[in-house]
Amino acid sequence: MVTSLCLLTCGFALGQPLDRSEFQLAPHLFPGLELVYSGTFSEEALIPGVKFERTYRLDSTLFVLASKPDHWETAFLTALSLRGPKNGSNQPTSVRLEVGNVDKKGRIKGKANLAIALAGPPTVESGAIVELPTIPVRANNPWFVTEEGRPPWRWEIQGTAMCGGTSCVKLFGEQMSEDWDRPRGDQAAWRRRDTIWLAPQLGIAYRVERVIERRDPARRDPTHRLTVRYELESRIKYPGKFFEDRQNEIEKALKFREEAEALLSQPGPNPFQIEALQNRIARHLESGPTPYRPAITYLQGRLESARRGELTGTHESEEKPLTTPAGKIGERVPDFLCTDLTTKESVRLYRKLGRPILVAFYNPASETGKQVLDFCQGMYERYQANLTILPMAVTDDTALACRQHAERKLPFPILDGKGLHHTFGVDATPRFVVLDKEGILRTACTGWSPENIREIESEVRRCLEK
Repeated sequence: MVTSLCLLTCGFALGQPLDRSEFQLAPHLFPGLELVYSGTFSEEALIPGVKFERTYRLDSTLFVLASKPDHWETAFLTALSLRGPKNGSNQPTSVRLEVGNVDKKGRIKGKANLAIALAGPPTVESGAIVELPTIPVRANNPWFVTEEGRPPWRWEIQGTAMCGGTSCVKLFGEQMSEDWDRPRGDQAAWRRRDTIWLAPQLGIAYRVERVIERRDPARRDPTHRLTVRYELESRIKYPGKFFEDRQNEIEKALKFREEAEALLSQPGPNPFQIEALQNRIARHLESGPTPYRPAITYLQGRLESARRGELTGTHESEEKPLTTPAGKIGERVPDFLCTDLTTKESVRLYRKLGRPILVAFYNPASETGKQVLDFCQGMYERYQANLTILPMAVTDDTALACRQHAERKLPFPILDGKGLHHTFGVDATPRFVVLDKEGILRTACTGWSPENIREIESEVRRCLEK
């Protein structure tokens, strides 16, 4: 009876409207606490005449593993599912599990980079945890937070509001690159704005909204917008065996991933090791599942793709840079020397200058690899002597690449692209790069999609018109 009365009193307290002039904000976490959030992530192009929009379902879970004197050990599970006619929300396109420490102010640190991505989907979502001041704060009285490698945050309380039946403090934070208000022609700029509905009694976010605007070089208005919205679906403390099951599953998932990363970076020479790891994972999957099981099943899928010879990206650093690693847009790419797989002769990039160049990295063993070759052949037939096409095979099976070249009777060579990952920022295939006749980088994109194909074709036409 006493326990029920206490819980009822706490419930009423959380639901009461807030009427305070100042707030002492701080996270209050404890081992076994699991916070489950659900919402959406969308990205869209804002360039006039360009139509591009993509939406993902976003599921984020925070689980407190342990409490230390100055921090809590926590696990962050983030799952993204691309919404569309061919992608159901039950088929995740990305699942990432990371562990880190949350200190008493809400500052997050981890072995991996747990910062919110400024470009591309948030493959690790930690935005529900906010670094808070150690002193009481008032509405419209801002405070500033530093973040390693990025400009300072400006935060303030904008008032109070009800969220999910709970009285919350509404926080607003803004962070931007130094050149956001002063557009430049040589680099991209960005601005991030977060709105957090925070329950002050618990220091827990009940709702998160984030808008990141990006502006390409030589533009005055934003060219891309990323929007994240999610809400707290459940807040439960798991004791005893329920806690231990989740803790063990997280430890197992991280151990499997650590073993897999070395194999995924070079899948060709390690087929037997990949199969052995897959078998051990399969045996583990026969045990009772937990909410963190998707991290293991997703890793199993990546291993299967690697076993088939498909290049998979790494989760070590998921954030895509604002400019491609192959030099900035508008800059000349470095010269390179690679091998023509069909003739075994050396090919030098700068000897191909004088007309636009389409560089296409692909995996001959994958279905999209065949589509890339068909696309390159179509581009050759359309532009012929006005466009140089350099397909880059990313594979250890050079015989397959040569066989495809012969079967299709391709009028251009197939080059060895394995040694050019860093030069052109290739962390997944297919990847397309367009250079003008002087070797200036004009555009680059990763993935096989109608939007990417249209972007490549449009940039090739612009280069040909110059």
